[in-house]
Amino acid sequence: MKIKTYKCNSFNVHTIKTDKFKTTHMEIMFRCPVIKEDLAKQTFLIDMLSETSKKYPKRKDLIIKFEELYKTSLYGSNIKTGQMLIMNFITDFINPNFISDKNYLEEVIKLPFELIERPNVVNEEFDLKQFNIIKERLIKEINSISDNPFKLCMKKAFEAMDEYSPSSFSLYGTVEEVKSITPSSLYKMYKQMLKNSVCDIFIIGNLDMDEAVSLIKKHFKYRYINNIPIPLYVNNKIKKKELIISEKSDNIQANMTVIYNINNLTDNEKHIVFQVFNYIFGNGGLTSKLYQKIREENSLCYSISSMYMKYDNLLAIHLSLDNNNTKKALTLIKKCLKEMNEGKFSEEELNDAKMNMCMSLDFACDNNVSLLNNYVFNYFDNFPMIDERKEMYKKVTKEDVVNVSKKLKLNTVFILEGKGE
Repeated sequence: MKIKTYKCNSFNVHTIKTDKFKTTHMEIMFRCPVIKEDLAKQTFLIDMLSETSKKYPKRKDLIIKFEELYKTSLYGSNIKTGQMLIMNFITDFINPNFISDKNYLEEVIKLPFELIERPNVVNEEFDLKQFNIIKERLIKEINSISDNPFKLCMKKAFEAMDEYSPSSFSLYGTVEEVKSITPSSLYKMYKQMLKNSVCDIFIIGNLDMDEAVSLIKKHFKYRYINNIPIPLYVNNKIKKKELIISEKSDNIQANMTVIYNINNLTDNEKHIVFQVFNYIFGNGGLTSKLYQKIREENSLCYSISSMYMKYDNLLAIHLSLDNNNTKKALTLIKKCLKEMNEGKFSEEELNDAKMNMCMSLDFACDNNVSLLNNYVFNYFDNFPMIDERKEMYKKVTKEDVVNVSKKLKLNTVFILEGKGE
């Protein structure tokens, strides 16, 4: 595996050459700081740009082109990572050495830039027909959150914690925000994306990377040079006393989200040790402390898991349970954390967590997207590469895990009450 970065003035191309996969994966990333008022437009924009263009004015035109390029796939995605928004255009295609068409590589590489740089716009307004299709789809997506107790409870919990924190911002915005977007205001957001973003391109595959970069430079005329610092980590406020809120719902069972602040982790703790802690505490499936204590021993919940939100400095725990079990479940969550503070877990549990962390990295090596993502965050945040992380996991001690467990402080408990059978 050979990694190389090509500096192209207004953007960088990062390549990972490997013969391990039969396909090539390319991501074109535009990064900018998270601004709550812009998120709905940015999500709308990525959908708009990845579905049509001047050359391919209808979705079916683009699908036909995908078929001509041997089932190439292309889609857009917005990712909120702490205080950074990544507007991403993703292309997957067969490695050129399996294709006899000499123009194949150029055709497949220029396609996403065709969509990005030549959108279906007339008089500084996006095509109305496609615009309305996407608007309706986004409104349905927002409304569907109310039908998903897990998503709804998590959303309301973060809003209750701090509605002004990027951790609580929705990529989709509100129905009212989406309805207020017009074809002309969306075009203004498109111009803003090009002007105010930092652009990086990442490619993994078995192809001539010098040739690929040459083709990118030929077909991508992005000329905005931005060196603006984009902070990653959100410093969410710590409450002196935890906030506990209940709200009624039409769901049969209750849902509860418990949010902890994580304070002052070192680089090794945030990248490595906390992952081991979380596996033992709540993310290790049937073996985790939370699952064993709350579901197996006390039968209080239907499901429980914890989610480490590294770039938000938060740990979120979610349970689905009966209304009359919420108070006891919270007490047991606190008890589980206290036991971790006191080192009441075995060396066997520690070694099992470390082994599973290393196994997950072995699986990641068999997936080109996972390999690329590891490099992306190595570039953004000095995230250790896979081989280095495996060695770092092996060195984690019980004392290390106890120390990070003491850096948690309860912030918010949100209970979405159920109405029962």
